[in-house]
Amino acid sequence: MKWVLGFVLLGSLHLASGKLSLVLKSPEAGPVLEGQSITLECLSDEDEDMSAYTFEKYAKYMDSWFAVDGSTRFRCWYYDVNVSRSAGRLQLQIPEVQSWNNGPFRCVQNNGTEQDSVSNSLSVPVHYLRDVSLFKDTSFYSRYSEQLKVLTVAPGGAVEVECSATASENPQYSWSREGDDWVELSNKLKIQKVREEDAGTYTCTVQHPSVPSLSKTRTLQLLVVPEAESRLVLPQLNLILMAGIPALVLVLVIVSLAVYLSRRRTSSLKGPM
Repeated sequence: MKWVLGFVLLGSLHLASGKLSLVLKSPEAGPVLEGQSITLECLSDEDEDMSAYTFEKYAKYMDSWFAVDGSTRFRCWYYDVNVSRSAGRLQLQIPEVQSWNNGPFRCVQNNGTEQDSVSNSLSVPVHYLRDVSLFKDTSFYSRYSEQLKVLTVAPGGAVEVECSATASENPQYSWSREGDDWVELSNKLKIQKVREEDAGTYTCTVQHPSVPSLSKTRTLQLLVVPEAESRLVLPQLNLILMAGIPALVLVLVIVSLAVYLSRRRTSSLKGPM
């Protein structure tokens, strides 16, 4: 399990850091999912009172560490990070952790100059699975604007629908058909020569490879109709355009005329200077 290996590595960093260390306090076990609350704690082998220490976060694009507690000009970047100092303990909480704010973090001793005054850096592996999308070609409009739900194909035609989702690890895809035990282990649904019996409801299932609880689906209704019927959509679209464009032009003409008359009336009321 990749997330187990990640926590083992983080644990080894904790043991090797010596006097000052940063550890994940909660959740105590299992993978961290996007949207969960996590808590980090700064620990010292020598000091029980951690009031002299602070948290820092690394800014990749500025190649620098910045304090996330206290008043700094960069604090607004980390508004979703809460630092608590209670009973001498120093903890950092992220109520809803995201993949972009999971670290790396470290804790440092204020005005410290020795190597022991800086802890190990820690990034929490955050797992996620975004929403599933279906599209039938690779065009920009189809991929980002159109959510394919129903696909109409004539008998003998070809079907190729791609299923896509973003995840913290490369997800696993499968297609199934309602009322059938057919399963295709692929992110693409392909039917070379469609038959009438191919019509039905197809479901794409996306599974996170290392977190079984992260799974999402998207369904597609495949309609197989004679070619003459499938082409009825085009005349209907042409009819809408034929009626809609003249109406739009008429509205623009009316608005332009109203503006012109309003300006002319205003000008005549003012009279000559």
